[in-house]
Amino acid sequence: MNVLIIDEEIPWPLNTGKRIRTYNLVKRLQKDHQITYLCYGDQATGLPGCPNVTLIALRSPVLEQKGIRFYGSLVTNLFSSRPYIVARHYSQVLENKVLSLIAGSKLALVHCEWLPYTESIRSLLGKLPAVLSAHNVEAQIWERYYQAEKNPLKKYYINHQWKKLMKYEAVAREYTIVSTVSEPDRDIFVRDYGCKRVVVVPNGVDEQYFAPMKVEIKPGSMVFTGSMDWRPNQDGVKYFIEEVFPLIRRRIFNATFAVVGRKPPEWLIHLAGRVEGVTITGTVPDVRPYIADSVLYVVPLRVGSGSRLKILEALAMSKTVLSTTVGAEGLAVEDGKQILLRDKPQDFADAACEVLAEPNRYISYGSAGRTLILQSYTWDAIAKVMARVWQSACV
Repeated sequence: MNVLIIDEEIPWPLNTGKRIRTYNLVKRLQKDHQITYLCYGDQATGLPGCPNVTLIALRSPVLEQKGIRFYGSLVTNLFSSRPYIVARHYSQVLENKVLSLIAGSKLALVHCEWLPYTESIRSLLGKLPAVLSAHNVEAQIWERYYQAEKNPLKKYYINHQWKKLMKYEAVAREYTIVSTVSEPDRDIFVRDYGCKRVVVVPNGVDEQYFAPMKVEIKPGSMVFTGSMDWRPNQDGVKYFIEEVFPLIRRRIFNATFAVVGRKPPEWLIHLAGRVEGVTITGTVPDVRPYIADSVLYVVPLRVGSGSRLKILEALAMSKTVLSTTVGAEGLAVEDGKQILLRDKPQDFADAACEVLAEPNRYISYGSAGRTLILQSYTWDAIAKVMARVWQSACV
């Protein structure tokens, strides 16, 4: 069938969790479908390995998160009914392009890769089969921002955005089908937003690329990987450095913590520079060596929704993983089997110290994790689920 996908960006290079998911599914789906991929971007030369994808990239209107214009837009949005993440990503140019593509081709389905882009296709909902890919529950992310924020001014603004997002996200029920990445997310779309058809299409991992590696392990080493321009990752790393890592260093004197991911903010680099044993790498060509030579993979997230590709990658490499409950949300993992789950700073630190002191005791966790990946989380299997969603939406 002919499918139009609307997204915020070109899913390439594969340096964010969202891009990894989107690309791996599109790469497999395009073998049986003709896909037009409309998004913002600076290039339109095609997606590698996707001959049946026509890529159309428009100039992005999205402001960088700095400067007078950006902060002015935050203030102005206080008086808008649209949540900021919706207003920030909307452009009339994109909406016009969608309408022209609809008029000029025989499309069977429209697929929206991120909720805020609903504004560009809203006039089509109910007229064409449409699927929303909900990578997260956006309102839940902002609710957790609100709960974690201590600055009164920021807390007020976050609360304002959270309430607007709760109202806006209900637009999901206008789609033919909503796909979520986890059971808890599905329950929210059904219970809170009244969506009738919601299907879980989990996150996955390339089990051949992320495979165990024979390398020398660095004693006392911990690692976190993820895009550091994403606020949940920033919050989790800051929390770990300030509240958990000092507790670990008191007992494990050689403990180290590496933060591996693109675009770390300056304030985080400065914070890490003041703490002995913490390294911020920024963008790296390959995250696997950093995961492979670490004793422990940590996921200290307090904010977020959906499910974490980072945990799937670490488990695929047979690493011992220590996460908060929020960090492992939506994954079919069990505390004490494939993963360690701890939420309070002292409990998280105690578990980390136990693994760092006696890593061989926890080898079975990594083995069980790898087995789970092969059973349930390969992209080939997950792409088949999304293919069935597309077919079902058109019936």
